Amino acid sequence: MTPMDHKTTEYTHYFSQSICMHHGAPCPALARMLKALAGAVDKARPVTTAEFELCGESLLDGCARHCPARFIATHDRIRVFCDVTETTETQALDRFADSMFQPGSPAFSAAKLERRPCAMGEALPKSGRHQARA
Repeated sequence: MTPMDHKTTEYTHYFSQSICMHHGAPCPALARMLKALAGAVDKARPVTTAEFELCGESLLDGCARHCPARFIATHDRIRVFCDVTETTETQALDRFADSMFQPGSPAFSAAKLERRPCAMGEALPKSGRHQARA
């Protein structure tokens, strides 16, 4: 992505990120992945439906630990979970992220996860772009 693309995503999305348990600070590789996904989803908006979803797994580019990252990107929300196993349930990860990122969400214990993410991040569209989730 060019620097202009990074600036554009800051105008289209709000970004939240946890501290990486391995580094003790926000992960720059996770931040880059969130911004890249936000740019891709925003560019896809005119040619996709409200049900559009992009999900998958990748290694974080630039992460010294080469952490795998699972991502789920829709027009309503983008989330990235770092260093989780393939068998960790996405619904459980989402409930854990909701308890961290969404005010008023019910608490969810990380002990209920097969493996807690070492870091996670979320991007939400800014007003005018957000569609209510069903």
